[in-house]
Amino acid sequence: MPMTRKGIIITVGTVVIMGVALGVGIGFGVRNQHGSTGSLTANPSANPPGTRGIVGDLTYYAPGLGACGLYNTANDNIAAISHITYDKFANGPNPNTNPLCGRQIRASRNGESVVVTVVDRCEGCKANDIDLSPAAFNQLAEAAEGRVKVTWEWM
Repeated sequence: MPMTRKGIIITVGTVVIMGVALGVGIGFGVRNQHGSTGSLTANPSANPPGTRGIVGDLTYYAPGLGACGLYNTANDNIAAISHITYDKFANGPNPNTNPLCGRQIRASRNGESVVVTVVDRCEGCKANDIDLSPAAFNQLAEAAEGRVKVTWEWM
């Protein structure tokens, strides 16, 4: 049975409204993920407390899919930060949109330093501890040491 003119208008109107709603929703999500959270470096008041000279334990882990939603390998210069710090800056239920994701840290020990990118959350870390990929850890300590003291800062 053919649609009436009224039925066609209602169907077209519904499709247009749904398309606009979808476009607005996608635009809002992209803006929230990449725009409104911004860089913490660009907004110093949002920087984590104690941004320089933070002393904690340094360990290493086997990367994979991190809390920021990225896959990484043992050869990447990456870090997992303490769940305490990571969760403090959460901006909703999706951990991939945490504004600490993608931030850089300079970790230093015994006159050596390495710059790493935050891509993960460390459940076993205390507030000032960081967990690095093996490649990054090996620039500061021997793997056999396992856990050492480190000084680090947000870049």
